[in-house]
Amino acid sequence: MNVSQSDIKVGLIPLNCGEDLTGLEGRLVKLAAGPGPKAEALLPTANTDITPFLCVSGDEEDQEGSFQPFTGEQNHRVRANGLGSAGDRLVLADTATPADKGKVRALPAAPGTYEVIAIAEEDFVDEQLVKCRPIAARSVTVG
Repeated sequence: MNVSQSDIKVGLIPLNCGEDLTGLEGRLVKLAAGPGPKAEALLPTANTDITPFLCVSGDEEDQEGSFQPFTGEQNHRVRANGLGSAGDRLVLADTATPADKGKVRALPAAPGTYEVIAIAEEDFVDEQLVKCRPIAARSVTVG
């Protein structure tokens, strides 16, 4: 074993919840500096935030939750905001609406710049856990 790679984790990752993530399974989270030496999981606060983990089992603030890396090696189910179709490019839902933080939505027609983070693998409705395939984020300008 390579000693420099001794603390590498695969699969579910335990992280400190930087805010109350109870009941928010299926939401995407970002990492932020915590009060200690390790990172903590938080809901995105900007539509351009990088969200590398999916909440599998959230918990109260300062408690440990379980998170899955959001990578293209497999498909994932993420909480949807609004309606969409298989093949839609997915972006973060509008983080200005607190109830939508960490959800995904189909690329809007409204002018703006968006970060496409996944492709829907099925049609979906609001609040569904939509099956999607993460992709390397790509900025798209609509307008």
